[in-house]
Amino acid sequence: MSWDNVSDIKNIKIWTDYSDSTQGHLFVNDNHRLKLNVGISFTLKSGTTEGPTEDEVSNALSLINNQDSGPLKYLKLADENIYTTVYDPYHTQSDNKNNSNTIDDGIYDFVFTYYVNSPLSINAEAHSEVVALQLKYTVTDSAGKTTEVIKQTSVNGNYPTKVKLSVVCYPSKLYGIENENRTCLTSVKTIVSNATYHNGHYDNSGDTSYCVAISIDDPYFKIFHLDGAQEPDTLSTLQPLYISFYEDKPMWDHINNAFFPNIQCGEKSYTVTAEVRSNLSYDSYYQLFDADIPISQKEGQIIFAAVQTDVKSTGYNWATNNYQYLSAYDQFGNSMYIVIAFSNDSNYIKSVS
Repeated sequence: MSWDNVSDIKNIKIWTDYSDSTQGHLFVNDNHRLKLNVGISFTLKSGTTEGPTEDEVSNALSLINNQDSGPLKYLKLADENIYTTVYDPYHTQSDNKNNSNTIDDGIYDFVFTYYVNSPLSINAEAHSEVVALQLKYTVTDSAGKTTEVIKQTSVNGNYPTKVKLSVVCYPSKLYGIENENRTCLTSVKTIVSNATYHNGHYDNSGDTSYCVAISIDDPYFKIFHLDGAQEPDTLSTLQPLYISFYEDKPMWDHINNAFFPNIQCGEKSYTVTAEVRSNLSYDSYYQLFDADIPISQKEGQIIFAAVQTDVKSTGYNWATNNYQYLSAYDQFGNSMYIVIAFSNDSNYIKSVS
């Protein structure tokens, strides 16, 4: 067997993509993943050239607790997901997903990638953990005797070189609204100057389009994922979730519509076509006009679109305000349940939990 040719480990290391590669930072929220890199190379016995295969080494390697060389207590191996952004508790390092440190050429025969998370079910108190490495394999001597070899880099392990990595765990980040002693979400209203209006059925004037951007009131954190969102190219004509009106008889009705495109997070440019209406009964009598509203969505935003207009004597106006319930996540998988409802006072964010 190829393990029989191994006389010792030549180089072994575990590191993260954090600026200080001897440590990593992980939110205890069931979603956040920490990427661990393990490099290893071997010294072969004199006169041999064939060492273990990549699969053999992968099966022999494992992550252990540095204190007692036992299984990990507060970390769990996990599949890669979208929440692998490197977290810097000092908010100084760029939080780009999967930053990578340079691996010196020729040092390692094999480099393996692991992802760990810290589920709330096993780490309710957000305990941190120090990770070491174990290599376990069997060799057979010339007499046919098989021996199990175990090498552990933990503090009390039998391998002379102590190789470890500290994983600092943090409670899930909480989001809220103003005056809740949490990082709050904010809304910013911006006029869209290049909207176009067509298919009008009524005499209207003063048409104004605007967008409302919902984001986290902290430049380091961003809304990263929205459950159920779609790509812009799947958009169809939007129907209003909010209609308000003010009757100014006998001449004009002042009407405001709001729409939710439900677009995936990220920096995107797209145009929404909105049916501006005075009533949710969908027939041509209540259809005022269509509005094509160009949207420039920035990273970390959830966008709503809206139109204000003055329409000459529509009649049969029907105000409505449907709440929007959004499940969203920051780039580290911390969740936020957002309740949105439009109102004339621009207090769109009703609650965040």
